[in-house]
Amino acid sequence: MDRRKWSALRLQTEQAEAEALAELYPFIGYPAVQLDLFGHHKSYGYNANSTKQVLRMLNDNGIDVENTSKHSLAHYSQHPIVVSLLKYRTASKALSSFLHSIPRQINRATGRLHPHYSQIGAWSGRMSCGGPNIQQIPRGEAFRQCFAAPPGRKLIIADYSQIELRVIAQISGDPRMIEAYRNAEDLHRLTAALVLQKKIKMITKKERQAAKAVNFGLVFGMGAAGLKAYALETYGVEMSMDEAELFKKRFFAGYRGLDAWHKELQKNKPGTSRTLAGRKHTYSRESGMSIRYNTPVQGTAADILKNALGMLYAALKDTDTFIVAVIHDEIVLECDESEAEETALLLRNTMEEAGSRYMKDVPVVAEASIVDNWAGK
Repeated sequence: MDRRKWSALRLQTEQAEAEALAELYPFIGYPAVQLDLFGHHKSYGYNANSTKQVLRMLNDNGIDVENTSKHSLAHYSQHPIVVSLLKYRTASKALSSFLHSIPRQINRATGRLHPHYSQIGAWSGRMSCGGPNIQQIPRGEAFRQCFAAPPGRKLIIADYSQIELRVIAQISGDPRMIEAYRNAEDLHRLTAALVLQKKIKMITKKERQAAKAVNFGLVFGMGAAGLKAYALETYGVEMSMDEAELFKKRFFAGYRGLDAWHKELQKNKPGTSRTLAGRKHTYSRESGMSIRYNTPVQGTAADILKNALGMLYAALKDTDTFIVAVIHDEIVLECDESEAEETALLLRNTMEEAGSRYMKDVPVVAEASIVDNWAGK
């Protein structure tokens, strides 16, 4: 970790947090400062981390919400109070979760971070990470450029392309999805063309973005209302309830194999499922349909990644190249600069071979980059 860049980012984020808080004060009043018996300053009044106080502040200023979740605030995203509140929360979380705590976890002997991973860290079979949780590092360049290869070394970063959608195509046997992946088509553009009833070549960047929300929302069982909220909150795409209903109808009409798989699960409500690798998951009584759609898909993707890691360990065992991080469907290696091209090829081929063991009808694609830091991908 580049401590100089990290320290600069911390200072910058502390300033952003203070500025956001100052923007909120005109709406809720400035906190009073008094001295206690020992001469120390104590602040009284508004607490931006108090859900109760924040909710009252929002309601008093015409923002009619029942809670302060990001989902509830999405409809008021342009309101100056909400803009400042979300800016404050982003900065505050970055400081408490990462910027203040991670430097304390650097190993004194090696000067590096050494996260630990749990093999079955999530109910689906994905790994979890801690000490620190590298998987939760924000995606922005400001954070990721702080993780760099030492002089004379390179980072090789590879991730799977749309792995969960590819797994869904394999599990559901949907012929249209399978054909699209075999022909190296962009599934998001295809979905946009299906739901908007336009030719693929006429699909705009904004329409493709909306289709991402449709793909990732509907394949895991969202209703129209859920899709409408998810599209706005996650992708910044606005759609009416009528549009969401229409998109859902056209989506499942276009992907009939996926529709049939969903209906089969709805009818049988299985108590267990297996990933394509054969790993079994038993559902609880509280498990809903979205978990039944999600588990074999996310679980298979996790199994494929772990398979690739096992193959990589064997291939790299007696070399000076090693695995430095795993982030869901992404693997990061560190190697000598002179071996970067060879290592990138090895990583990509290994990841794709691991996928081909279970994905018999759908090609698995991994994309590798040679970079100086994590943001260079």
